[in-house]
Amino acid sequence: MGLFSRSGGVTVVVSPGIVTPRQTVQATVTTDKPIDKVRSARLDWGYANFYQYHWAGKVDSVAAAGNDTIWTADQVGTNYGGDRDTDDWVSVIAEELPIATGEFTGATSNFRIPSWAPASSPSIARWECRLTVDRSGRDVDTRGEFTVAIGTADVESYTEPLERISGAAETVIDITLSKPVWRAGETITGRVTLNPTMDLPDGDLAVSWQRDRESHPLTRAPGPGGQLDGRIVTLGKRIPLPANVPVVCEFEIPLPEDAPPTAAAVHSSINWFVQARMMYAGFNGHQLERVRRPIVVVNAP
Repeated sequence: MGLFSRSGGVTVVVSPGIVTPRQTVQATVTTDKPIDKVRSARLDWGYANFYQYHWAGKVDSVAAAGNDTIWTADQVGTNYGGDRDTDDWVSVIAEELPIATGEFTGATSNFRIPSWAPASSPSIARWECRLTVDRSGRDVDTRGEFTVAIGTADVESYTEPLERISGAAETVIDITLSKPVWRAGETITGRVTLNPTMDLPDGDLAVSWQRDRESHPLTRAPGPGGQLDGRIVTLGKRIPLPANVPVVCEFEIPLPEDAPPTAAAVHSSINWFVQARMMYAGFNGHQLERVRRPIVVVNAP
């Protein structure tokens, strides 16, 4: 059964309620009784895109106009902005519905999920079919929700380049994964290879998953986004690091059951990584080494 919404005696039901890209859903609109005085009616398929933006703030008191120095930062009548969460509607396709004699009694509409559709997630997108009825009386505005899940067949499967985040590469660190695509709740498996370029102090090695949520709104200043690191898995402590002697460590990293899939939407995106970090023993001036390799996370078979 699909998800639905009701407004003023109008119900929008979208079925099936859970789909994957390239599948087709149908919206069925029903009314308790005919809606009269209708000028137009439209169904709009798309998604609400969640993101973060930076609001620059303002001096909101007329008396304080022009006096927006740092000295007024804690005074009534000033606001120096900050980062805010919001969402914008992204329309994929809109359909004008036929109206006979100024009455609306219901409709049906089909929609094929695009191959590029971002997955449904509280972090990035909520897919909907929105109904708007414009009339001389009170307008009708309601919606039916549905869930887009992403499976392994919906994404490209290839190994992406390793990213060096910090360090001087005195030890060259490589991350090898048993596969590049992982389902939420799976355990990521692979190995980390250390290649010391010189005799170095012993090292402590650990790995974890990492999730980046990036905001890139079209018309607003982007917020800082957010980065979340998973539980740290220690692979070794005080690992000897003689020059040119490789060290290989196997790892297992469990993904959360509710991990939001990798996604790219208009105003925001979610990306996943496996990261490895190594700290050298002692206070010797050697920098923390940290690298990460991108992975793809899905939430359907």
